Amino acid sequence: MNPGTRITVSITLLTLLSGTCARAQDSSEQDELNQLLNLLEQQTTLATKTRLNADFVPGMLSVFNAEQLQRRGFRTVWEALASLPGVTTSMDETGMRSISVRGIGELFEPSKIKLLLNGVAVNASAGATTGSLYDTPVEQVERIEFIRGPGSAIHGEFAYAGVLNVITRKRGERYSAGLDSDEGVSFTALYSYEKPGSNFKSSFSLAANATDGQDIDSGRDRTTGGDPSYASGPINNKRDFVSAIVDLNFGDLNALLQFQQSNRGDHFGANNLLPPDDKQTVISDELVSATLSKPFSLGDSLAGEWSFSGMQNSSEKNELFLGVAEAFGGLGNEDDIYADSDLVEQRLEAKVNLEYEASAHKFFTELSIADISIDESEQFINLDPVTTLPSPSFNEFDGPVNDSQDRSSISLVLQDEYRIDERLTLTTGLRYDDYEDIGSNLSPRIALVWRQSERHIFKTQLARSFRPPSLIETGGSIESSIDPEINDTLEFGYIYHQPELVLRNTLYFTRLDDLIVFIDPLGYENSDSFELLGYELEVEKSIANRWNLVGGLSLQDYVDDELPGSAPWMLKLGTEFRMLPLTSLHLQVNAVSSRERAEGDSRSDFEQTSQADFSLRRQSFLDVDGLDLRLGIHNLLDERLKHPAPADSYPGDYPYSDGAMFWAQIIYQP
Repeated sequence: MNPGTRITVSITLLTLLSGTCARAQDSSEQDELNQLLNLLEQQTTLATKTRLNADFVPGMLSVFNAEQLQRRGFRTVWEALASLPGVTTSMDETGMRSISVRGIGELFEPSKIKLLLNGVAVNASAGATTGSLYDTPVEQVERIEFIRGPGSAIHGEFAYAGVLNVITRKRGERYSAGLDSDEGVSFTALYSYEKPGSNFKSSFSLAANATDGQDIDSGRDRTTGGDPSYASGPINNKRDFVSAIVDLNFGDLNALLQFQQSNRGDHFGANNLLPPDDKQTVISDELVSATLSKPFSLGDSLAGEWSFSGMQNSSEKNELFLGVAEAFGGLGNEDDIYADSDLVEQRLEAKVNLEYEASAHKFFTELSIADISIDESEQFINLDPVTTLPSPSFNEFDGPVNDSQDRSSISLVLQDEYRIDERLTLTTGLRYDDYEDIGSNLSPRIALVWRQSERHIFKTQLARSFRPPSLIETGGSIESSIDPEINDTLEFGYIYHQPELVLRNTLYFTRLDDLIVFIDPLGYENSDSFELLGYELEVEKSIANRWNLVGGLSLQDYVDDELPGSAPWMLKLGTEFRMLPLTSLHLQVNAVSSRERAEGDSRSDFEQTSQADFSLRRQSFLDVDGLDLRLGIHNLLDERLKHPAPADSYPGDYPYSDGAMFWAQIIYQP
């Protein structure tokens, strides 16, 4: 049986199984609208910018609330996302964390997700991502919302393969402290204040952690023959993270201040040459943002919100190892080659949106103006710029991007939610983005949601998304210009919902055009097109009030050429057992199939990976109300876990765990 037949048969069987379960348990014919509105307690504005029940939005939206994150034993946003169907986590040679969705971004440039922190877009235009958001600890998080698939009709640039919104805690009081067997420590604190007799509210959220990382041997790096190298040896995987978020409300006026800094060692080396073992952080990614916003009303049917925001993304590298001295004509280790690099980008943005309800229509429009400037881009290397031989002093070289590569844009969103009847909603939308340097782009969407009953929801959506070339890509292009990447996706969804069972099915057809790839050593260019067919199933099942199962299955096939790095199947399963009323156990297993290498990579397929994580949660620990204990074992099966490495780099890929890691955490909420 060929792969196409296998995936078609599997989709058919799984869909029939879902329908059988639904029919077996759907003994009630009640379908009142008020029951429909209570399918989920949570609501979201992520998919349409108008508040809707999370299961009623176009496309498939996954939500983690704070309680779920705690129960399931996740420690960071990155770990939580790894449990979703269609999502794989990845890491590059310097330890930069990212995710890919439906295989998009696995072996190409991985920054294909729109990243939001409390609704504020934090993607840097220089590199299309940010180095800190995935490291956010779950103790600081109130909610994670994630859309798989195109999101540009609302969110514009970078919402190519998905949209992630991390919403932090802003109410109450909460403290935590933890440690792990990799000499790691962590701390979070939340304090909120409301002034009596006034409309002033505030909250202060802090988080910090640090770890020396596991002792992991790199294996052989990209050096060949008798070329000198520090491999094989221990990788420099030291990390630390700091986050501070201040939320101030003066009635309807909101001021939001956000700071995140993630520091790390250079892991496998910037040039895929293993650095010396000195266990220090050499790469720092920093995000600073300030947003002022206020809703307003212009009548009973017309309301809106304005906002002004400023953001600075900066990346600093200090003594980043580039290669051993002998490879550059030097004599000894004292002449090893290092680089100091600074890249600072600032973004100013003004937005105003309007929402108008008339009869069966809900209209939404948003106008935004953004200006991005490179404030600093410099690089210093201890090489002679003329002879390229090791130099006793650092000399200036071209920075990561040209500091004249500023970018400004103006964007307009138009959307109409048309309630054809009480159960059928048609959503049409169009976003127009006009860039000063790369031209304009249109992102359309049309979606239909049919709430057939309180238990059955059917969806379909056709949408286009885009990712503009980053400033690094435009500055290093092979051709005179690079076109934006385009994603056209048609989705069909079915949700079955009842108190003890939820099934979310998605069938999608995707065409990817003009993917941006790096051709070593020439630069960036657009690649060929790819067409994907896939199926995703999410299951939530409660059994006898003691067991909770949360699972995900992904299947994917290709029309012609296979997308390098994408997985034909993924299986994610979380099992929770309430051992005692205040004590629960959780086991999370993530299995990802083997994956094909990129064209020209002579290695065999990247092998199948399976990771198991175990955790225990005890509430009212030591009989103290509000005191919780969390314990866990990361990589329970003691496996050597790896992320795929590009061709001509590390032949054995990038190991990120070489055995079990134990952790513990105390949380106190007065």
